[in-house]
Amino acid sequence: MGVRFALAQQTRSDNPPFVVRRVAIRVEALAALLGAAVACLLMMAPLNLGGSSEGAVWKTDLLVVDLPQAAAAGAAFAMVSAAVVVALGQRIAWIVSCGSAIVLLADQAWNRAAVTAENLATASYIDCIVSGILLGALAVAVLGKPIATGAYLIGALGAIEVADQTSLPSSGGNPIIQWVSVGTLPAWLLVMTALLLAVGGALQHDEPATEESNTDLAIGPTLSVLVLVLVTATTLSTGWLVRHAVTPAQIGVNAAVIIAAAMVAALLLPGRDGTLVLLAVAAANAGSAIIAVPRPDWSLPLPILAVVAGLAAGRRWRSPWIALAATGGLAVFAALTADAAHQHTVIPVLGVTLAALIVGFCFGVAVPETAGSTVVALAVMIVPGLVVALRGSSFGLVAYSPRWYRDPNGAVSAMPGWMALVITLGCAAAMYRLRRIRPARDRAEPEPPQMSGAIGTTGGSPEGNRAGMVSVNAGA
Repeated sequence: MGVRFALAQQTRSDNPPFVVRRVAIRVEALAALLGAAVACLLMMAPLNLGGSSEGAVWKTDLLVVDLPQAAAAGAAFAMVSAAVVVALGQRIAWIVSCGSAIVLLADQAWNRAAVTAENLATASYIDCIVSGILLGALAVAVLGKPIATGAYLIGALGAIEVADQTSLPSSGGNPIIQWVSVGTLPAWLLVMTALLLAVGGALQHDEPATEESNTDLAIGPTLSVLVLVLVTATTLSTGWLVRHAVTPAQIGVNAAVIIAAAMVAALLLPGRDGTLVLLAVAAANAGSAIIAVPRPDWSLPLPILAVVAGLAAGRRWRSPWIALAATGGLAVFAALTADAAHQHTVIPVLGVTLAALIVGFCFGVAVPETAGSTVVALAVMIVPGLVVALRGSSFGLVAYSPRWYRDPNGAVSAMPGWMALVITLGCAAAMYRLRRIRPARDRAEPEPPQMSGAIGTTGGSPEGNRAGMVSVNAGA
């Protein structure tokens, strides 16, 4: 199911010294953490409120209208990037990742020099597309490196949760919230990321050559992203909802379209890799349904810590049904606490912590066989979905507020929570069907390993590792 590419033979070389290997492991992990975090922050929080707030209101509205499409374009390029570089090798993946970080640095410097409401839309598209290339290439670059792969997931999921739960900035507010919502990352962070990626690529060592083999250009995952992101997330469901006065029945039809698309996307992936995509669809909508603001400043690190705890718990209790049950519980929590969330800060704090914990758990219990499938699941988390459209239907935008981010004073409703529950139940039915259709031999559910703080690859065949197999390495 794809175009065959000959995998270039690697030349033999001596194994690097032990000290070099230890340094390489740490550099790769830090580069993966920062690279994934930078990419997801720029795709999830691309709106520069500092620049756009000075322009006309209608220009800001047009910018927010374009943001879901920009995120969708970035998600699509992430999958294309992963599909291409997996056929070219990990050294090329590191080079592409470093080059993408350098382009982002140049683009951010240009934004600071000439920020206007007119060019912000173009800048957002550039940021999202280049960030998508970075995210996809980096997924292949850390292939077969358990610690780096774990850092990659922590960076990506942590950034997604932080950006998704960001509040509208206010004068005199927390500097971290101000920094995230401005959308222009500090130059030192981008410089550090590019340097670490460059060093990580330079530390790559050729491995002994193995028998000649071919690898597939991942057409299935690419089509999966197109089905989920470009069709349902931006055209048929969310875009339609915010342009029409809809009834509960019409919302239900859109939810059914989302569930059907998720099932099709899951079937396009190899084996049971689609399990993670179905979990991501459910978790993304449930996470969008919670009331995440206002929260005290001390709670800012909680989402990142919860993601780490969720990944570890997912590797220990590897049941996707537990993950779906937890996601359904989060949706019910969002519906029942919608009215009181803005009056009691403990509810948003609990909501964001549970959302991050469950997202991490979902990505821990269902590690795909291919890196491309992981990118598809991350794309689902990045692009605004049905529940975000419900939250923005009152002002006609696919956003949490007219200025994109979550508004502490915005209107609340229990409907997003109940619709997230419907989507979760639909994903549960789709997952049951997926597991009945796919043969038992495709099941990628080994016995729970000893958790070592990383997610990596099994010691499978060379062909599987080169194609992007991602599983658990108990000895990592």
